[in-house]
Amino acid sequence: MKPRVIGWDIGGAHVKAVMLDEQGQVVRVLQLPCALWKGLPLLEEAIEQVLRRWQIAPDACQHAVTMTGELVDLFENRLQGVRAIALTVQRDLPHATFYMASAMQGARFTAQVVGLETHVASMNWHASAQCLATILADHAILVVDIGSTTSDISYCDQQQVLAAGWTDAERMANQSLLYTGVVRTPLMALGPSIGWSPSGQADSQMRHIAAEYFATAADVYRLLGELSPSHDLADTADGQGRSARETMRRLARMVGHDVEDHDDRTWHALAAAFKSTQLQALQLAIEAAISRAHNPPMRIVGLGAGSFLVAQLAQTLQIAYQPASAFIAAGDAELNIEAEVCFPAYAVARLWQAWH
Repeated sequence: MKPRVIGWDIGGAHVKAVMLDEQGQVVRVLQLPCALWKGLPLLEEAIEQVLRRWQIAPDACQHAVTMTGELVDLFENRLQGVRAIALTVQRDLPHATFYMASAMQGARFTAQVVGLETHVASMNWHASAQCLATILADHAILVVDIGSTTSDISYCDQQQVLAAGWTDAERMANQSLLYTGVVRTPLMALGPSIGWSPSGQADSQMRHIAAEYFATAADVYRLLGELSPSHDLADTADGQGRSARETMRRLARMVGHDVEDHDDRTWHALAAAFKSTQLQALQLAIEAAISRAHNPPMRIVGLGAGSFLVAQLAQTLQIAYQPASAFIAAGDAELNIEAEVCFPAYAVARLWQAWH
């Protein structure tokens, strides 16, 4: 049997943790908001809160860590961010090791990050893809993770992650990393215009989108009933509530209206139009990844808070779809679903057990 291990995914807006027992089964999952740009004490608080809620001492199990939080503007650059996060984690979590990956050295865990910062920084996408590539060893697959803030598209074949780029800059240039998600994305980022008709007619009109932080993707998917409340953790754009009326008020501002100008169906149609615009961008990126692939992917595996969009995209592209939850052993269905949303944390825990 393997030791118990907690996988940690330390982002700029959330901390995600998944605990595996000695048999590799998920027994705990927790996602906490953590606005890391406001300071490292918030990360310490989040780590302590996870351990406190689970009633476990930090040295009672192993800890496998991946991160993207080094990107926040608290740090001057990624190197500084990786080191600062690692020092914070090592102070609070004995036995912590960090997931690293590179084109030359492959993937492994390291206890020290100095000199390896570029291989540790923002590798949670690789951990997820490597975990699934290992499980689906005989198939070429496309791993699509649509999260709260970003989307990652990774092609895998023969148990390898065949990365189109290793740095964020490289991956953004080839659309394997998109800054678009289902919670924190400002709707103005989907602009500059959107096809929508306030009259409810079938023929939409192109409308200019306000370049203001009036609403976010969470408003779209909350109003459409597709975003789970447990994943709707970010502050709203105006700091107000999450009721349907408040949500529609924010959406209306994106096209210069007040919510009172039209009925509820009109604002639902606007939300659907924003969703369609985001889906189009994601579909183009997935098609680009498929065009680069040596072998056509046999299936798309979806994960993240926006995995419901991956399923819809796979259907549009007529490619077989499987949720990442299908490959997670968990004590109950709820844990299974939550581990899929926190899949990078699950992946580093599972890979740690497999490699030790």
